[in-house]
Order: sequence, then structure tokens, then C-alpha cells
Amino acid sequence: MNITVVNLADRLEYLNEVSEWFWHRWGAKQTLENMKYTTLHSTLSNKIPLTYIALCGERLVGTVAIWRNNLRCRQDLYPWMTNLYVTEDMQNKGVETLLQNCIIEVIRSMGYKDLFLICNEGYDYYENTGWVFKELAPMANGTMTKIYQKDLSIN
Repeated sequence: MNITVVNLADRLEYLNEVSEWFWHRWGAKQTLENMKYTTLHSTLSNKIPLTYIALCGERLVGTVAIWRNNLRCRQDLYPWMTNLYVTEDMQNKGVETLLQNCIIEVIRSMGYKDLFLICNEGYDYYENTGWVFKELAPMANGTMTKIYQKDLSIN
């Protein structure tokens, strides 16, 4: 199994499929067209926002993105890892780690010292890969979410 991780900006033929994944997984309150527009404009080649994809051959098997902000109430924290998703058949085969490591190296190379994420599920995965719980934060819909932080000076 040969997995490659590439910037979506370099493989825009996957834009529609990635947008559909994001929409089905996280975009219930917006149209698919809005999600495509958002994804396109979250796909820069050398600065945030960035979207990376994992390919097994030419088959899309995973995604991850870096945004300036993923939580309105914490504008002071950035950048944020978001949209980490791997197809069910490829989960627990190292694809999540490849995507996460790629993003970490890109963000480190930009001079950032920390990376953040919000999480409502999969806590064990993040805690087992070096993320540290920072705090609970209120979401716009009234629920609470966990904020995690990754110190990029630690491998």
C-alpha cells in the first residue's frame, strides 16, 4: 500500500470529492455549493489555509486542513488543524498519522510553535498522538467542545 500526501492545490481534480466529504461530515448547515467554494478558498499552496489529501494510487483516502480559525470564541489561538478524515477501509493503517505529520511539518516550517484543534469525538486518538487537552469552550450552538493543543517543539 503506497500512500502519498499532497497539497490539494496541486491536485484540484479532487476538489469536488473532498468538498462532498466535508459537506457530508461537517457541513449540514450549508449548501454543497457553499462547501465547494469554501474548500477551494481553503486550498492555498504556500500559506494558511491549506488542505492536504492522502492518495492510495489515484484513490482519495484521506484529508486534513489547516485554518487560521476554527472556533469563533478563540480568535487568539491559531493555526488550527481541522477536517482530519480517513475512509473507513483505510482507518488504523497509518494514514491519519501521515496526514497529521505532514501538516505538523508544514506548520513548523512556517515558524509556528503550537497547533490547535477542536474535538467532539476521537479524544483517545488525539491524546495518544501528543495532543494535550487545553480547555472546554462554548460553541455557537450552545454545546461545549474540547480544545486540544500540540506543542510543535516536541516530536
